[in-house]
Amino acid sequence: MKLKTWYLFLVIIILFGCSFYIVNLKFDKFYRVNGINNDNRVLIEKYLDEKEQSYLIDNQISIDLFIDYIEYNDFHLENYQYYNALKATNRYRQIENILETGNSLATRLGYLFNNQSFQKAKLLIDRDLELAFLNEENFNFDYIDIYSTLAPLYAQKDYSYIQDGAEYVLRLNQMGIQTIDDLNDTMNMLTTAYNQKSLHQLLTTTLPENVHIVYNPYELSTLVDNMHYIGNYEPKGLLLVQDIPRMRYAMYLQSDAYHALLKMYQDLSQKFNGFLLKEAYVSHQDLSAKKVGYDESQLGLTITVTQSQTTYNSFSQTEMSQWLEEHAYEYGFILRYPQRKASITNHTYDAHIYRYVGKSLAKSLHDSQMTLEEYQSQTS
Repeated sequence: MKLKTWYLFLVIIILFGCSFYIVNLKFDKFYRVNGINNDNRVLIEKYLDEKEQSYLIDNQISIDLFIDYIEYNDFHLENYQYYNALKATNRYRQIENILETGNSLATRLGYLFNNQSFQKAKLLIDRDLELAFLNEENFNFDYIDIYSTLAPLYAQKDYSYIQDGAEYVLRLNQMGIQTIDDLNDTMNMLTTAYNQKSLHQLLTTTLPENVHIVYNPYELSTLVDNMHYIGNYEPKGLLLVQDIPRMRYAMYLQSDAYHALLKMYQDLSQKFNGFLLKEAYVSHQDLSAKKVGYDESQLGLTITVTQSQTTYNSFSQTEMSQWLEEHAYEYGFILRYPQRKASITNHTYDAHIYRYVGKSLAKSLHDSQMTLEEYQSQTS
């Protein structure tokens, strides 16, 4: 009886094993893959090798995340996240380019960062820096935000900002700007103000001791003199001066300064005749080499005015000049070089030169009888 029981138990085990084997042969190993159907099952079995099929199953990758690429020769399933991140940018028109770039990123970043490779790829792709990374050996992830700030100044496919960025960081370090946050903030100011060429000139020029680079020349209160340098700075938003008597036709000012001057001229001309704009914006190309970067006329905020039929030296005695000294601040202008301030401005009194600083600051300086130099020394 015991022998029969043992034989029966053995038969049951054999039958169970055979049944399990037969069921396993017919079992769909892709059943856990989200989005599987008969059509894409055929594609998977055709284009994915055994290793990739196992990777698909083990990681339960949804079909829709890679099916668009599966028929291409350069497709590698393990890189599907790179492909999708690149595709989402809408910067790539051809799938072949997505695959090529994605594979290159996966290979190089995998070598450098191993398990963090995709996170690094996302940093690059989100900042449109993936091609710069692949084309420049000296790419430094510590400077990724600096690269992102510099890149718009350069032509497409010009990745020299990687090398320039390293040079600029070194220069800024020498100037005492050390932390990455301070470097990023400084570079943001610089790239807001300067273009590619003027920024390079600014940060590669050897300056005399105690001369400071001006990071934000677009500020209305910017001080430019023999101690504050703006290099080949060219302001944005210059407007051609119109409807104001002037020495020559092509004269320019920044927008706010121009509109303020126009209003001031309209009010002044109701009382006086002969107002004449003698100087306005001066390009660095029109300045002498010694003045380039040290002359605030480059800002497009400074004007030189006079009155026709009046000698230059006698203008300060005219009623027009007196009216300007009393009322220019109401329009946002200050007398740039007032009397009894030469030791501060390093410039003799000049009744002709006015500087636009905005109404608020102009009123403050007028009421306190302060120069721009004195204001800057208080706020620095």
